[in-house]
Amino acid sequence: MSAGLSKPPFVIANDNENSGIQLDVIRAAFATEQQGVNFIHVPLARSFSSINKWHFDGTITLPTTHQREDVYLSDPYIGYQNVVITLAEDNIEINDVSDLANKRIVAFQMAKNFLGPDYVSAVNKAQDYRELADQMKQIDMLFFKRTDALVLDISIFKYFLLQHHGDKYKKSYIVHQIFKPVKYGAGFKNKADRDKFNQGLKVIKANGTYQKILDKYQR
Repeated sequence: MSAGLSKPPFVIANDNENSGIQLDVIRAAFATEQQGVNFIHVPLARSFSSINKWHFDGTITLPTTHQREDVYLSDPYIGYQNVVITLAEDNIEINDVSDLANKRIVAFQMAKNFLGPDYVSAVNKAQDYRELADQMKQIDMLFFKRTDALVLDISIFKYFLLQHHGDKYKKSYIVHQIFKPVKYGAGFKNKADRDKFNQGLKVIKANGTYQKILDKYQR
């Protein structure tokens, strides 16, 4: 299955481990069906476009609104809480999506595909708008004043901020809760794989494995 680049705590890809909430849940679900899973890490945009060519048997992150006849979308298995982050010293007021207009924005890759038409309309009017695959760079751009606001999942932001050191990263920031939580499923080339995953997901939720995985990464 194709997976995005590292975005802990959801996906952790490096030489020592290939883990994270999403990968662990998918492995555990398929393990109940006696089936293993291998993950190939590519930028989210490539993972998303790979559905068109089916270089993989599946992809791990698709919005529940995704609709294509040749993609079998699983039940929702993970949720993200996207937010807007600004520096407190900048006194930027963001109460809804429209307030992103005329700002410098750095968002996670493929944000326009996931956050809806109102978001697209607002950021099309932004002073500058970028989507980055490397979310470590997002953090740098905010704290080094190269952008006004970040758009990303709050758990990812907090995780990556802990990896940064120096006084620059100790600045106070504001979390603007303007997006609703979003649930995601996995997409599969074959209906049989989708059905196996859905069944396995029910099993691990019922036996407590699913909650144990969440607790491992979200203490």
